[in-house]
Amino acid sequence: MARKKNWKRIDVSTVHESIVENNIAKSVARDGISDKIEIDVVGATPSKKLAKKIKAQQAAGPLAARGAVEKAKLRKLVEKIKQKNEAIEVETDESDGRRKRESDDIWSEDTEHFVKRRPKMPNLAKVIPAVAAPHAGQSYNPTPEAHAELVDQAVQALPKEELESDYPLTDLIAKALPALEVEQLSFIQKQKLAHLVVQNNVSEEAIMEVLQEPPEDGDEEDDDDDDDDDEEGKQEGRSRANRLKKKTRAKRNRIKQHKETMRQAQMRKRVKQLVHDIRSMKKEDVTAEETSANREGMEERLRRYLAGLVQGKNVPRFGNKVYRADPPPVALSDEMKACLRQLQTPTKSPVDHVLDSIYRRGLVPAPPVIDDKYHERARKRVIKHAVKFKSKLLQGT
Repeated sequence: MARKKNWKRIDVSTVHESIVENNIAKSVARDGISDKIEIDVVGATPSKKLAKKIKAQQAAGPLAARGAVEKAKLRKLVEKIKQKNEAIEVETDESDGRRKRESDDIWSEDTEHFVKRRPKMPNLAKVIPAVAAPHAGQSYNPTPEAHAELVDQAVQALPKEELESDYPLTDLIAKALPALEVEQLSFIQKQKLAHLVVQNNVSEEAIMEVLQEPPEDGDEEDDDDDDDDDEEGKQEGRSRANRLKKKTRAKRNRIKQHKETMRQAQMRKRVKQLVHDIRSMKKEDVTAEETSANREGMEERLRRYLAGLVQGKNVPRFGNKVYRADPPPVALSDEMKACLRQLQTPTKSPVDHVLDSIYRRGLVPAPPVIDDKYHERARKRVIKHAVKFKSKLLQGT
């Protein structure tokens, strides 16, 4: 005895519809068709297209008032309901109103077994962004507004010119004597220390002479004027009662003497640090050559790796969902502004630019560059395989 199967839900709506249609056909054959005709006295009925359009708008009404997330959830729910209805749908013969007994038997072995549909893969266009389009000012015949905007962006991308200053002297002294506070030195002291570094005369006595030299008379007057200006500026922010209290000459002398003692203490501290640096520099000279060689090797490896990236030999290790933007536009010269056709090289076609963008985003590995190194590597590989299978090749001959 065959084992009974589980209960299965069956949709019998199609059976009722076929029964209703048969009843209508019998009544028409018996009483005639005149009773079944209705005359439209109101007006012309709308067309089928208009009726479908109205029905679609009415169905989309609740969805239009909702957010994007709710719309997506409702669409998924509608798809699931449709799938369930299709799974429980029973095939019927619409030509004949009567149903066969076997099709209604839920225990029959002839019933169809529905398989659950697998979810579809998402479209890649939603995950991977499109190829970036160039700026409108880079086209063959751009508008004046787009071209002016591109020129403004190029000018803003240029590095700003730095004013002439003592940056070279400051950098030189900071590298040679890192213990010194270069910012507190005067311009003349920086020049003298730079001269000592260039002449390779960096000794304790020479540095002490430069640092302990008193400033010139003009500098002292300038310092006094600066002190007076500072005092006047501070007095402006005080209250009216404090303005009446002026500093005496003796008080100013005490403040000046205190600053001088603090400067000498700071100078002694710098000299001790300089002596320590000079002694440590002699020990570091032995290992300087090794560190320089290692640094040169690292720079050479980095240079070769970057050259391989540019030529396409080394594939960048970033995912296909990461987009690498184009480099900033280059400033255009007067000649380039006059002739916009020279903005892009005539040897490259639009397809080449699209391929470059695809390679830069990492969607497809870049093709190898066939040069002398590539030929040499291929030749070695062929020779290696030839030596490995030499016996078999000789047997074939």
